[in-house]
Amino acid sequence: MDCWHTLIYVMNIKTFDLNLLKAFDALLEECSVSRAAARVHLSQPAMSNALARLRDALDDPVLVRTPQGMEPTARATALKGPVRQALLQIETALTAQPEFDPRTAQRTFSIAATDYMEFLVLPRLMRRLQNEAPQIDIRVRSLQVSAPEEPLDAGTVDVAFGFFPEVPKRLNRRHLFTETMTCLVRDDHPVLYQSWNLERFVELPHLFVSTRQGSTGVVDAILSERGLSRRIALVVPHFLVVPYIIAETDLLVTVNSRIADTYVRELPLRSLPPPLPLPEFPITLLWHPRSDGDPGIAWLRRTLVEICSDIEGQSKPL
Repeated sequence: MDCWHTLIYVMNIKTFDLNLLKAFDALLEECSVSRAAARVHLSQPAMSNALARLRDALDDPVLVRTPQGMEPTARATALKGPVRQALLQIETALTAQPEFDPRTAQRTFSIAATDYMEFLVLPRLMRRLQNEAPQIDIRVRSLQVSAPEEPLDAGTVDVAFGFFPEVPKRLNRRHLFTETMTCLVRDDHPVLYQSWNLERFVELPHLFVSTRQGSTGVVDAILSERGLSRRIALVVPHFLVVPYIIAETDLLVTVNSRIADTYVRELPLRSLPPPLPLPEFPITLLWHPRSDGDPGIAWLRRTLVEICSDIEGQSKPL
């Protein structure tokens, strides 16, 4: 059921004031009458009146007071996504341009990505925009790989890219490239003067990069299948500090090969092949189907695909 059918199903659309949808969206986003009023440039009394009308129209409190503050009701929460999508579809229809010329367009795009993908893609993207689309601006937000659909469904980002173990079928996707894993140690690490094997690998203290709760990953799952485990001495949520920690300690890290190559070029580090078979993993571009008719976002997607084709070292037709 699409957003419009959902709204028609739960509301008497013939008598419902569609102007209240924007107020509803702001109230659900802010969970505060005063902040919602400021968000849509209304006075607080006007927003209070809109909330009262919403409660009457929906026969639901919409927001209820709790010890933690105002929180949405179950029904309001269920309507939040469909209302947001409906508003975004209206906005897209009203603002869509029949043509998009990157040389003259003035627009800001929002991208969600992991810091690994920011590291690989953003320098190339910004260099290309500088030359081909000088008035295009980019805003990047951190990406929760376990729930990439959330900012896309909410319309807060135009595209997302990274490695996604699971992706809802409702989202459009495009394969960008495939990544492998490499081990890194400092360039005078004692292990470099010893036999490099699985036994040595599990003996060393490890650094692990994880944006999720927990301190295990695919390496640990594969080790567990063999009845082995490793000591993870440090868990960090991003890649920024990784090479500097590895360069100063006896820690070992297993990271994406492309970022490892850059680390080795810039710091006193050495790469080693993983002493156990690790899976390759696909890097994917995601976007919401509602943006299919937006020529600007289509251009952004093509640009990202071309950049990642260069990263992969091969060209793939669109």
